Amino acid sequence: MKFNKTLRKAFAVPVLVLILATVLISGCTTDGASGDKGTVNLIYVQWACAEAETHIAEAVLEDMGYSVEKEVVNAGVMWTAVADGSADAFVTAWLPYTHESYMAEYKDDVVDLGSIYEGAKLGLVVPTYVTIDSIAEMKDHEDEFAGRIVGIDPGAGIMKHTAEDTMPAYGLSDWELVESSGPAMAAELGSAIDGNEWIAVTGWAPHWKFFKYDLKFLEDPENTYGGSEEIHVIARQGFKEDMPEAAQMLTNFHLTDAQLGEVMYNINVESMEPTEAARQWVDANQDVVNQWIP
Repeated sequence: MKFNKTLRKAFAVPVLVLILATVLISGCTTDGASGDKGTVNLIYVQWACAEAETHIAEAVLEDMGYSVEKEVVNAGVMWTAVADGSADAFVTAWLPYTHESYMAEYKDDVVDLGSIYEGAKLGLVVPTYVTIDSIAEMKDHEDEFAGRIVGIDPGAGIMKHTAEDTMPAYGLSDWELVESSGPAMAAELGSAIDGNEWIAVTGWAPHWKFFKYDLKFLEDPENTYGGSEEIHVIARQGFKEDMPEAAQMLTNFHLTDAQLGEVMYNINVESMEPTEAARQWVDANQDVVNQWIP
């Protein structure tokens, strides 16, 4: 009996230390998975591609142990917030053309983490039943188009280029460029298609509307919308130093047309919540996601 008491005393402290160490290790793992690495503030515009990209990035960052806060704003505020450090990053900078003026203004205050999507395009989009193929032909069909082009939020680069470059170049300066939003533009497009009406919208690809409707870009012989573009991640100064793993993930972040299109389609056509659609895609594509995580 005396020997057993001695053994118990001898092993009491090591066992207690082992138990405490196990609890601490478990605690660290749990905290890391629930956001212990800090909070990443992502900001975006309510464009279909931006919404999908942002929620995919959110799901991956959360899996890495970060908390993520998101805010929806217009394009000007998006750039300003990252430039002044009130937001960490956004994943939807269209370069070199659409957001050319923003990059010129804020290039010394932001960091370009690179491209996540190549081959992006913007221009004027019409249903395929519209019998013209070029923006140059629009002025001859003012009645059919009701003298209007349906746009999105006024701060968007595509709105600036449409008003300042495209419409004057093609004799459309007296037409109305309707200010709305990405979802409102898509809703009006769908309504016009239901009625087999002519409509022209400020459009871009990637976008779910090309998966749902038969659409075409009107040719732009004056090249007022520029050529093929890339979608980039833009971060605040100091983000790479403050959150190096998060910054590296966003640097590695890359989506193909099919991958991005799947998430956009589920959100906008299948009516899934953006968080749910992104989580479903991330969970089903871990082989792709693992290439992004440092």
